[in-house]
Amino acid sequence: MRAILPIALLVTTLCAATIWAQQSARTSPAWKQQFLRARQVWDKGETDRALAVLEKAYALAPDNLARAQIAFRYADWSHQLGRYTTARRWYERCLALAPPGSDLIRRAREGLHSLPVAPPQPAIPPFTTVPPPAGKANLLTPTATAFLVLLFGLLLTLQWASDWKREAFFAQVILSILFAGGIAMMLPLGMLLATQQLYPQPDSWIAGVLTLGSIACIAFAARSWQQGQLLRNTPLTRLRSASHGFLKARGIAEPAFGVITSQVGDIPGIYISELSERYVRRTEQYYDSQSKRWKTRTVYRWETIYSSAQGVDFVLDDGTGKAVVEVNGAEFYPDHLALFYNYRPVRSFPWFASVGDVRTRVHFIPPNATVTVWARYYEHDLPGTTRDEMRLQYDRFHKCMVVLEGQESKVYTTRTGAGLALAIIGLVMLLGVMFILLNPGVVTDYIEGY
Repeated sequence: MRAILPIALLVTTLCAATIWAQQSARTSPAWKQQFLRARQVWDKGETDRALAVLEKAYALAPDNLARAQIAFRYADWSHQLGRYTTARRWYERCLALAPPGSDLIRRAREGLHSLPVAPPQPAIPPFTTVPPPAGKANLLTPTATAFLVLLFGLLLTLQWASDWKREAFFAQVILSILFAGGIAMMLPLGMLLATQQLYPQPDSWIAGVLTLGSIACIAFAARSWQQGQLLRNTPLTRLRSASHGFLKARGIAEPAFGVITSQVGDIPGIYISELSERYVRRTEQYYDSQSKRWKTRTVYRWETIYSSAQGVDFVLDDGTGKAVVEVNGAEFYPDHLALFYNYRPVRSFPWFASVGDVRTRVHFIPPNATVTVWARYYEHDLPGTTRDEMRLQYDRFHKCMVVLEGQESKVYTTRTGAGLALAIIGLVMLLGVMFILLNPGVVTDYIEGY
């Protein structure tokens, strides 16, 4: 778990850098977004709404040039709608805001000259430019300092409560500082978003989602790999010489607490995993992107009608001693499989099925099978006696307990494969974040083009 923390900090930093890169790569993404949205609304024929969106863009514009562009667009659309008084006012506003020599001045004058002659109007006070908004306060430094102090203080409190274990103290200090830096880097962005002082583009949202997904995938991959190494490197222990802690034992699974039976076939076992499916015909609707219409189609598929997985406590006898195995929280790997088609036992399922057919798979561990158990060993005091009872249960520290029938390679392959798949997915997501960083606006351009 410690090895994954620097990677988590790296992807967190990439996510924060993405948002800041989007803000620095564009002069004012908020007003541009509103400006483009107004054009789209105008093309749909919603004229009043388009003018309202332009007013929002004008309020968000960062400088006079941007305001002049929006003012000319507002005047031009009002001119087309026959609202000559409004068009004249916005043309004059464009002339007041446009920089000298700009093409906007020529176009605004042409628009004014093409307006019908209006009756004399009362004098309108000259338009005054709105000063640009004041700079936003820098929240990064005080927030980072506060979180570093808080995390470090919490670390010292935990160390004091755990009697100051020196072997892990400095490592925990470093990891806590890394985490505090990542949190302090992300919190100001969240505060700016909450106060609507930051307007992230779709690139930033996609990068954020990919970053969180990458962190989750890499964390689960590390956990799966760690558990695989734990199971692989745990030596086989005889129950007679077992000591408290995590161990691996192999022996006969005696059904001292009874057995469970499958619903189909009445198969007995100390563990039963059963899945029954029925072949059905369904009519569903789907959207056809080519014709832009909803259509109906008939599909045939297998649907689950019954599914269960349960185990029962048993006694493990390895020839040197016996231990009660508490299966609560255990992960089972059975080696026996029974197949049923229309509630009759078969060797394999047929290639073709008819509507209403039922197929069932039953994975099970039969009584008195040879199993391997990875679990935490402890001794339980028997009331009224002077002896202790050996027990195996779920290890809460390693979050692991495995009951295996058959080859041990099944356990290692499952965890290694899952960890490798998650690591690849996390790496691909991380590469996606880097691609967005190196190509600002790629997601926004794609959405606008679509």
